[in-house]
Amino acid sequence: MTNDDEPIDLIGRRHPEWREHQLRWRWMLDSLEGGERYRQAVYGYDRRGLPIRNMIRHKREYPDPREGASAAWDLPGVWASGNNAPPGVTGSDPAGLATDDDYELRRARTPIPTFLAETLDTHLSRIYAREVKRVGPEELARWWADVDGCGTTIDQWMTESVAPLLLSLGQLDILMDHPPAPDGEEIETRADVNRLGLDRCVASYILPENMLWWRLDPTGKRYEVCLVCEFHETDGGSVPYFRIWTDCESTLYDAEGERLSSTPHPFGRVPIVRVFDRRKPRCKNIGQSRYEGVAERQREYYNRDSELILSDTTQAHPLLQGPEDFVQADGTIPIGPSWLLPKKKNTAGGSSTYEGFEVVNFPKDTAESIRKNKADLRDDVDRDTALVKQSTRDGGPQSGLSKAMDHVDGNNRLAKIAKMLGRAERVVVEMALTILHDGRPEVAVLDGIEITYPTEFDLFTASDLASTTGEFQSIAAKAGSLPITEGLMLSRLMRLCMPGLSAGQYAECDSEIDGYLKAHVAP
Repeated sequence: MTNDDEPIDLIGRRHPEWREHQLRWRWMLDSLEGGERYRQAVYGYDRRGLPIRNMIRHKREYPDPREGASAAWDLPGVWASGNNAPPGVTGSDPAGLATDDDYELRRARTPIPTFLAETLDTHLSRIYAREVKRVGPEELARWWADVDGCGTTIDQWMTESVAPLLLSLGQLDILMDHPPAPDGEEIETRADVNRLGLDRCVASYILPENMLWWRLDPTGKRYEVCLVCEFHETDGGSVPYFRIWTDCESTLYDAEGERLSSTPHPFGRVPIVRVFDRRKPRCKNIGQSRYEGVAERQREYYNRDSELILSDTTQAHPLLQGPEDFVQADGTIPIGPSWLLPKKKNTAGGSSTYEGFEVVNFPKDTAESIRKNKADLRDDVDRDTALVKQSTRDGGPQSGLSKAMDHVDGNNRLAKIAKMLGRAERVVVEMALTILHDGRPEVAVLDGIEITYPTEFDLFTASDLASTTGEFQSIAAKAGSLPITEGLMLSRLMRLCMPGLSAGQYAECDSEIDGYLKAHVAP
């Protein structure tokens, strides 16, 4: 950014990596939120000018081109603005669009699956069920008690805001700053700053779709300049403003490029840091979510469910096949009193016969295939996220040790997520100390910080644990003939049954197994 840059040019910049990924970020957020946001979301327009949604439109569900323009209900913004609602009513029920259009019927009647939200809630509830060890100076402890200036603790902030967004998006920008001065207050001395609490640190997050443009320093780890879209509330609703951050100030512009305010800061760097789940290998500043596969299966399940709903709805009203002579010129069939449908009488040949009516039965195989595919998708989600223990191929129950081995994968995945969250929180804490010190703190202060997330998780039920313990004891009771071999096998089995222990705990268990086998060596 140079002094010759025009404001309107600055706020109109978009980073190439932002352009490539911004639709994907929005789709992941919609998948996490679900509900009407997921149902009504639009991700562009197809070749016929109709919106691209999470529900895929079939070829036969496109409007007849001979009918002219697209239906009014499918134009962008109609549902959200309530244009199809009665006068004086804001918004509308999407079920009101499910008339004679198969696509709108599917979209209105299909419930939104919540695979992504369920998975994240399950994983994070396991991780944060254990205490996170945090050690730091007194000023950091006070910040942990009130992270965002609204009384939110660090555990609440991480569990409810940062962690779900970080895992869904693969990245998240964290903004740290001092709170703004109250209206009408003049700040003249340090005493005024302390009195009003303006030396505190207030944390917030910036969604990736609102971090529009940036330039990194030579290390690729810090922002030198970045452009952020902010939404300010007015009487007419939310209005987008644009803020440019540098290492010494932030400048706010309106949508027309007019400069509204400039606020200097003493931090010596842009007070925004991007934390990652994992990085995309071909991008410098873009994260990779480990839950994209869950979101993909959620969308596919949503579409398959809609097909099944349409199929069941169609089959609930069977077709009637009968004599052609009963069909009138207008395509109707006369029905007498009490819904009596007369039969065609045939008097040819000297005898009277009647042509019958029959119901056309729909084939059921396709619907059953869709039901099976839905179950497979749900199983894929559970397997990929280690949410459930896998059964044996023949459907029989697993033994206790077999379940324990399945739990190893779940524990390892949770441990990786926990370690990533610990690294992200460490980065956030260092930025918080930079704000509290109005510049980078001393190395001794940073070295005194300790953030340790749990790596051992109780994935067993009480019955599973009892069964596993019994089987392990049974195996150990028969050991003694091959002490070296059996010692190695019992040690490995012990690690499978109890994943996530520290190196010292495993060493104590190995010593105990070795002592037991020496005492039970066969004579």
